[in-house]
Amino acid sequence: MNYLKSIITLFIFTLTSHLSNAQEETVLENSVLWKIEHPDLKEASYIFGTLHFMCESDFNIPEKVTETLNHVDALVLEVNLTDPEEMQILQETMSNPKKISDELSEIQFKEIATLVQKEMGIPLIDLDTYGLSTLHALLLTKMLPCTQFKFTETEITTLAKEKQLPIYSLEKVSEQLATLENSYPADFMFDQLMLFESYKTDFNASIAAYKKEDLTTAVDLIMKDIYMDENATTMMQINRNKNWVEKIPEMIKTRSNLFAVGAAHLVGEFGIVNLLRQKGYTITPVFN
Repeated sequence: MNYLKSIITLFIFTLTSHLSNAQEETVLENSVLWKIEHPDLKEASYIFGTLHFMCESDFNIPEKVTETLNHVDALVLEVNLTDPEEMQILQETMSNPKKISDELSEIQFKEIATLVQKEMGIPLIDLDTYGLSTLHALLLTKMLPCTQFKFTETEITTLAKEKQLPIYSLEKVSEQLATLENSYPADFMFDQLMLFESYKTDFNASIAAYKKEDLTTAVDLIMKDIYMDENATTMMQINRNKNWVEKIPEMIKTRSNLFAVGAAHLVGEFGIVNLLRQKGYTITPVFN
């Protein structure tokens, strides 16, 4: 993966990982793969809860997920970065962000500059034109004890292409970008950047839990109240999950799908698993 595509992947996926835990606790069985069934469906579909990126040495797509790709008709992602039109929209959006120095106060800029110098070894002014969102994504990579990463959506897309499966999405890039803009004002983004050390600890612990397929623990660690507020919770999780759960029944009527979405979208009162169950679907974990 080239550098530009790495940054794009980070930009679009890592910002969607911070969701609030301000909802009723719903503990799921330990599995990253869930089966969707209903008497009216000819074939089952599946949901794969992903952790968007991690060190290459930690990365693994379970065999049960790769095997599922052999039996479904399509792969469905949050957004389809294999669509050239979608990629063009994303690249155009990233090419002209607001300068970091224009978004933050002088004091805030200096505080972030100290963090960036410490973690990345470069002056913040060198990244000024990247914008806060891309800076946030770049700093997330510095939370991991490695320099080589794997992106789950990229890897599973490659597998789907090898099997000549069509790839669809639950939303458009433009929709996701609009949601991000409304969810992460500059002051809130500043607060998140300054929680670097705290989130680093929780993020690495989350990866360890995810490798055990313990989605509830993995998500709880990165969904602490300090990492989110009510506005972002509503915009980034609740509204999107409700929208997706309206689309999923239509998509699974005519074909069997593997849906690959961030694990945080599966858990909780407003998680996809619970919302689909409320609609009368049987959602069961797939074990090894």
